[in-house]
Amino acid sequence: MSFTLRIAYCLLLLVMSLALRAETPAEVRAAYIMEVTDSLVKARLSLLDSTIMEHRFDPAVKRRIINYVEHWPVAAGRLLARSARFFPIFEEQLAAAGMPLGLKYVTIQESALRPWASSHVGAGGLWQLMPGTARELGLTVNEELDERLDPELGCAAGLAYLKIQYERYQDWSLALAAYNCGPGNVNKALRRSRGRDYWSIRKHLPRETSNYLPNIIAAAYVMAFHHLHDVAPAAMDLDLQVTEAITVYRRLSLHRVAQVTGLRPEVVVELNAQYLRGYLPAMPGGHRLRLPRRVMPAMRTYLAKHEAGQAESSAYLPWTSPRLHRGELHTERYYQQYSTFPGSQDTTLRQVANAYQVPVDQLAVWSNRGELDSLSQEDDLFFYRVEEYLPYDPRDRNTPPAAPLVANLPTAPVKIPNRKPGELLGDLKAVPLTPAKKKKAGLADWLRGRFRR
Repeated sequence: MSFTLRIAYCLLLLVMSLALRAETPAEVRAAYIMEVTDSLVKARLSLLDSTIMEHRFDPAVKRRIINYVEHWPVAAGRLLARSARFFPIFEEQLAAAGMPLGLKYVTIQESALRPWASSHVGAGGLWQLMPGTARELGLTVNEELDERLDPELGCAAGLAYLKIQYERYQDWSLALAAYNCGPGNVNKALRRSRGRDYWSIRKHLPRETSNYLPNIIAAAYVMAFHHLHDVAPAAMDLDLQVTEAITVYRRLSLHRVAQVTGLRPEVVVELNAQYLRGYLPAMPGGHRLRLPRRVMPAMRTYLAKHEAGQAESSAYLPWTSPRLHRGELHTERYYQQYSTFPGSQDTTLRQVANAYQVPVDQLAVWSNRGELDSLSQEDDLFFYRVEEYLPYDPRDRNTPPAAPLVANLPTAPVKIPNRKPGELLGDLKAVPLTPAKKKKAGLADWLRGRFRR
């Protein structure tokens, strides 16, 4: 074979191999969709609050977003429902502390918005504080009271610790890294990398912290754009979302709270997870009691009517036990849904929420919208308000009175009555017995007698 033919043969083999490796039309379309989707995700991430961190779309962020929208849609829906419950509390404290509102997404990575969450090293609560750190920040953590599980107090302590780290580094991304793995690890990574932000020191951080901010970025993305990926919020009792907290300065059992309010015991415990023994211990400074807003009138009336030193057993209620009175199961009938449209000047969901004095996170979840959505006057938005409040019921218990007590008399020994023989027989007469007739012996009787001898 000549040199020219060899070159031509090699070129033919190269063309054939390239043709075999060419992508099918379906693969080309899938690659195009992924490329377009990535560009959309990048554009949406640029809309998030950049004062906290640079929202990079790196492989770790992409994997986490895919997990949320494709592999964990049910879990993502639960997170959305819980955000309507807890994010209004966090936003209120973040605004009061002058801190970025986007820091609320830290709790999704820390605890998945579960107040009972705990780690293998002992961190607990929505903000996953260690017991020692919580005590240093002023919280009580003992066998009967764990204030890390209180949504308000736990948030206040978590923000205080996060602010300490920000004052140390003057960078929110480094402060978040220190919140997760401690300032010692962050300082070590800064020395090794000679960097000044999270992304430049990331490869020198522990594995968990190296994915900490990417996971927070993905959580913020899903909370803001979930509806664009057909991720719907899970159903949650409105009694757990429309809540209110008061300060109680007395010893009070959650059993009594359930009696006064008619709530199911599990609802009272769920909203007040910090009371490990089932009662408010009446420590100095009082304790926060969080309940559905609709039952607060009854609770306030009870606290005002009965003195703090009065025993709970002296105040009779319509039922004896919350378990006997099963509590309200269909609480949605106490709420009214309202529909509204954005005003001519309203361009964001937060503006509408402020106009109706509704937390923006609740308005977003209830309307299945994102906080960063552009609004038009044709958009339907929904929110709920309490339609019927629960008054205090002072009726006595509907139970019959107890039977009167009878004195127990000492038992006397039993004696046989002293009666005469005639009295025992009375007028009875003796009856002579009739003798039985004798039967004539037969052959069988004769044989039986012979064998017995």
